[in-house]
Order: sequence, then structure tokens, then C-alpha cells
Amino acid sequence: MAAPRIIADRFELQGRIGRGAMGEVWAALDRSTGAEVAVKLVQTWAADEHELVERFEREGKLLRRLRSPFVCALIDAGQTDDGMPYLVLERLVGETLEEVLAREGYLAMDEVATIADEILQALIAAHAAGIVHRDLSPSNVFLHRGADGAPITKLLDFGIAKSSDPASPVTANDTTMGSLPFAAPEQLGDSARAGPRADLYAVGAIVFLALTGRLPYGDARGIALVALKREHDPPSIDEATGEKWPAALGSFLAKAMARTPARRYASAEAALAALREALRGRGPALVIPDRALDATTTMDGPPGDTRRGR
Repeated sequence: MAAPRIIADRFELQGRIGRGAMGEVWAALDRSTGAEVAVKLVQTWAADEHELVERFEREGKLLRRLRSPFVCALIDAGQTDDGMPYLVLERLVGETLEEVLAREGYLAMDEVATIADEILQALIAAHAAGIVHRDLSPSNVFLHRGADGAPITKLLDFGIAKSSDPASPVTANDTTMGSLPFAAPEQLGDSARAGPRADLYAVGAIVFLALTGRLPYGDARGIALVALKREHDPPSIDEATGEKWPAALGSFLAKAMARTPARRYASAEAALAALREALRGRGPALVIPDRALDATTTMDGPPGDTRRGR
């Protein structure tokens, strides 16, 4: 089943720009407005997989409930004439955090501060709407550049998100969902248990990687990584890098990535406040724009480190 050229007599597909586990993304023109958009379609091989199609359609329903400048916006959703689900999303320009880190290795503290700040603002909106992402990772964090040239972080892919809606399908108890290096320990083998604090664990892991260029548990993979996550808290950022970081930053990461959810921040709001405080150290002032609240927060970098303060 090939992708139709025009969706809903409105969205004209122009070329495929991405492909994921169950969907592919096309650049398209919205004929009604003249705007460039992105159309996400179920991959043809998955069109007969009921569970995958159901997840795809659920993503559209969740995005309809979620309004945040830091989440890729849903424009339309429905089914093609062939019964293939589709989502029409805002067209993003830029690259994922995963792509940036693959090229750069790590980022300056002011860059990481902005990205993490905006991820947490997105999570505040998502959790308020009863939505837990469950798959936060650098591949689902997009660094978008708007029409005015200003950068902004956008969360992607709510395909395996968990909803508080009683009508939402329940995840099987023996299922592990999400990217293992960023998944909270309680998600391992039981993704149905993942609550909002699982997302906060992932934010901690993303910040750790973006600042240091390495994952909290180093090169551990598979069963070894699962065992480490279940039995040990991750090493401190000082231990992992052999460098001295601001103590408040180390405390933020330790609390965000605590093994048990009860030891983590109680909410995304609390984590955001702690992040902003943790990144106020000594050194040159760093101004982090807060677009959602139309305010600014001043943060400082660690002393004597031009790499992280550039």
C-alpha cells in the first residue's frame, strides 16, 4: 500500500523526510493555508498490525490534549481513503539532540540548561494533561529553529505515552518500553508502572549525557545495564568524569536519577526549579529565555571551564 499523494484533499505529500519504527514522515504542503507541514503515516508493513495502528491513533488523541510551545504541535489527524492513520504536525527545521551530540560529543552548559529547561516545561504541560511520555531520549528531543531564527526545543513522538484517561489501553505488566539508557528502573519489565517521575529520570540522563558526552552507566548495555539500574544509583557526575562540577548540579542529577521514584523530584515543576537553581554557580552569567512564561532566568556556569561556558 503506497502512500497517497494527497491526504484529506488538503495535504500534498512532497517527499519522505524521515522513518521510524512504525511510521514515516513526509514533507507536505497544506493547500488550504500554503504552509509547510509534516505528515506522519503508518509504515505500510505495519498497517495490518492492530496494536501498532492503535498506538499511532492514540498519539494523535494525546497530542490534541497537549498544548505547549515545547511540543511538536498537531495540526490534523485522521485516516486516508485506504484506512491508513495519519498525523499532520508542524514542520520542524533543525536536528535532534541525538544528531547534535553524535557530531559534537557534548554541549556547553548554557546550551544544556536551555534544552533541559524547555524539556521540563513541556513535561509540566504533559503531566498536567495526564500524559507520561515514557520514551524521552535525545532522539525525541528536536532542536528547532523558528521562522524568526530563534531556537526552541520540541518534544517528539508520544507513540508509547501513557494516559490517565480510563479509556486509554493499559500496557501489559511484563512490557519494557522506551530507550533503555534513559528508561527509569521501574520501567524495566513493567512499563505500566511508569509515572511522571519516570520522565524526570530520563531528563536527568539526558542532561548527564549532554554535559559529559557519556551515559550515566558508561558503556553498559543489555542485561548488564538492567542489573546496574536495578541495584545501583548511577555514579555522580564528578565520579564519571573525574572533574569537579558544581555541587548543586551533582545533587540535581542524583535526585533526578534516583533508583526509586519516591526519592526523585515530586513533579516537573519541582525539577525545573531545582535545575534553574543548580545551574546558578560562579562564572559568567548565562541568560536562559523562558518563552512559555515570557520571563528570563539567569544562570551561571562553573568556574574556569571554557568548554562548558562557551
